[in-house]
Amino acid sequence: MPARAFLLLLLLCLTRFPAIAQTIRGEVLDMDDKHALANVNIENVYTSLIVSTDNSGAFLIAAGSGQLLEFKKDGYKTTRVRIPQGYIPSYFRIIMKKGFTEIKDVNVAHNNRYDYKSDSLRYHELYKHELDFPKMSGMDMIASPFTALSRHNQEIWKFQEDYESFEKEKYVDKMFNEALVTKFTGLTGDSLHYFMRRYRPGYEQLRNMNDYTYFNFIKTGAYHYRSVSTPRNAH
Repeated sequence: MPARAFLLLLLLCLTRFPAIAQTIRGEVLDMDDKHALANVNIENVYTSLIVSTDNSGAFLIAAGSGQLLEFKKDGYKTTRVRIPQGYIPSYFRIIMKKGFTEIKDVNVAHNNRYDYKSDSLRYHELYKHELDFPKMSGMDMIASPFTALSRHNQEIWKFQEDYESFEKEKYVDKMFNEALVTKFTGLTGDSLHYFMRRYRPGYEQLRNMNDYTYFNFIKTGAYHYRSVSTPRNAH
């Protein structure tokens, strides 16, 4: 499993986008001193599109809701960003930590499961301003209609609603990761990506599984994948 990277999505403004691929804009910064990182390779793992950041750390890349972007630079840990469903921030600020991404052997012990609670608390701190923005009751909206209809306020409230969905997708990404799936299926490359898209578990489904049930879910999916719907390039 890739070492955990530190990610900050800075919400500068929120705009609704359709589900098709969009131009994702942002910048990549060093975690320690916040200087811009040039020549960071950014790949959309679903389309294989690769771009690099410029001298100011800025980037543009096409990606749609639910697609995964991978940020790589020598001397830094790999960072992965899942484009959220619903509202997509108009600007992403990606924080990369110095170090090296290690692919570790996946231990099936229970204590290696993703620490959802502590990670959620950390992300809540990153989005604290937006998530703690006060909501209005029905009576408040009647008393202050201009405040209730404010575009800025509507966007913040919508973000609060979508954040729960974003958190659930992030949890599934962490648990249903390439290193673990490869360990239990032997799949790599395009076959691995195809399998993970087709057999991706839902959040509630995943939360209700213990380790034994979850690992058998992956193995059973791989057996079905190979026997029923294996593409030509499957391993």
